[in-house]
Amino acid sequence: MLPGTIDLIILILVFLGLQAYWVIPIIKRNNNLNRRVNKLREQINQLEKLYRK
Repeated sequence: MLPGTIDLIILILVFLGLQAYWVIPIIKRNNNLNRRVNKLREQINQLEKLYRK
């Protein structure tokens, strides 16, 4: 193995870990918001059906 290979691998792993640390919560929050929006759309559609009758 070349000198510095282990250091480079560690650096890449740390970089990927830090990226995952802030990207994963954003993705989770976005999924929650999408679920909430879908529930609101369903409720709006139900209310529109009631008032049309």
